[in-house]
Amino acid sequence: MGGVPLATRAYTVVLSAATVAAFVATLAVEGWQWSSRDIGIAAILFVMILVVEHLDIHFIHAATFTLSVGAILALSSGLTLGPLNGTLLVIVATACTEIIDRRNPVQAIVNVTNIGISTLFATQTYQLLAEPGTPLSPIQNVGATFVAALVYAVANSWILAVVVAPIQSASAWEIWNKNRDGFIIELATLPPLAILIPVVANENPLGILLFIIPLAGPHVAVRTLRKVEQQTQEAMEGLADAVERRDPYTYRHSIRVTAYVQDVLSEVPHVPLSMGEAILAAARIHDLGKVGTRDIALKKPAALDPSERLEMQQHAVIGADIVSHLSMYEASAAIIRHHHEWWNGEGYPDGLREEAIPLGSRIIAVADAYDAMTSDRVYRKALSSSTAMAELRKQAGRQFDPEVVAAFERSQAQRMAVPERRLAAVGGD
Repeated sequence: MGGVPLATRAYTVVLSAATVAAFVATLAVEGWQWSSRDIGIAAILFVMILVVEHLDIHFIHAATFTLSVGAILALSSGLTLGPLNGTLLVIVATACTEIIDRRNPVQAIVNVTNIGISTLFATQTYQLLAEPGTPLSPIQNVGATFVAALVYAVANSWILAVVVAPIQSASAWEIWNKNRDGFIIELATLPPLAILIPVVANENPLGILLFIIPLAGPHVAVRTLRKVEQQTQEAMEGLADAVERRDPYTYRHSIRVTAYVQDVLSEVPHVPLSMGEAILAAARIHDLGKVGTRDIALKKPAALDPSERLEMQQHAVIGADIVSHLSMYEASAAIIRHHHEWWNGEGYPDGLREEAIPLGSRIIAVADAYDAMTSDRVYRKALSSSTAMAELRKQAGRQFDPEVVAAFERSQAQRMAVPERRLAAVGGD
């Protein structure tokens, strides 16, 4: 468990103990009953769970965790075989997958116990509300299935949020809220398929295998979408790097700025996780708009004349316009547009002031200025860190947000105290 936050380790132990206690309590109440038909159905579901989990078949992918098709099969297993047998099947199948994929111990334990206890609670809820029959008949069993799906989705998503939160240095609410779309899709997807699989199993257990096709189909589409998004991000970052290569003095500037921004965000813990990711994405390509700036202005070794200065100032607008057409940069476009605004309203392009300037823009402005001052330029040598920091403090309240400057200074003190943190996180120098 080395490297895992203490809180996450503690939550994992508590989750494991709660799962074992709940399973043992259910066993004491219900006893152990397996029919030959149950064993046959369990074998088929076991293979299906093994396949979809090993291949990581899922409907959507969020920043922190995925909506796996295994969730559908887990609830279906409980509804088909009962709370005890269904939960045991899910735990064993998931554990086998974790062993095959050689996941780290904490991740494996969390995955196994989370899906196990979520299945147990959900199917016990169904059993409490449902009448004898199938999840499709009588009609009140349909409602019981929807309630069971709600219990599963809530338990599954919140357990993950609580466990992941310390790793992401965020609150459980921030983690859950960031993945709320996954929760909604899970809630909408679980009931209809969870209803159908037990009904089909009742008619012909082998018919369950037919569900592999509709379950795996959306996964292929989503995987393709994610690949396109990743390639788009790589293209944008590659273009930003290409722009910086035009001037050897600014090469890798955006990578260094992103590292500084990441350090500042660690000193501002109230920033929501999704906002932090948008800020980092903007920092990485904040100078992308310089693709439209002529070399005569970009590389001029002396002061720019008014027309050249105006041309240079357009890069923030151009960069924002480029990425505004990409949904993955929707939250980053405004950050890029305003990263040259000043705290006192004298910046560009819109003359915003103080908190009207997006927080990400204010953070990037400080990191951008610091890296510019501490890097060689064609018209001067790099300033020392102490000189650059003094200049930031001098401009706090005029050009820069004073709180951001203070956070930046704290982050640099931390960076000096822990040298191995230098730029490694984002592939810097």
